[in-house]
Amino acid sequence: MLEPIIEHQKEIKEIFKKMQFLRDNFDFNNSDAFLEELFDLSNKMKEELEYHFNLQIYSVGENENAKKFVKENLLVRDMLFRMLEYIIVNAKNKNPDAFLKFDDFEEILKAYLKKEKGLFLQQIQSVCNDDEIKEIENKLKTLI
Repeated sequence: MLEPIIEHQKEIKEIFKKMQFLRDNFDFNNSDAFLEELFDLSNKMKEELEYHFNLQIYSVGENENAKKFVKENLLVRDMLFRMLEYIIVNAKNKNPDAFLKFDDFEEILKAYLKKEKGLFLQQIQSVCNDDEIKEIENKLKTLI
């Protein structure tokens, strides 16, 4: 049912792997190049996460039962955005502290993506009938 959302996770994971590579190979002697790349990747990650969460928001539409689960996910989105903002600001200012929030970001992102593949799908299916699920599927198809 949520295949487009789950499929989009791949793009998020690819960006994250690049960010992780920068952190794992950070060179204090050439930090500007790493931080510039981190700045670009963090902005790209923010764009993709915004798109990702918007897929959920628009796909459930006015279905009140399903909306509550999406609203719960928006709390996670806001936490991820705040951490990304910290990373972006510090990377822009060429401050190696940009990586301080990275572990927290990683933990929350990975837990969320895992939840989305399992629990979120189950939650939607538990409160929506077959017609509502088809409506969500159709909305997702038109958004992609």
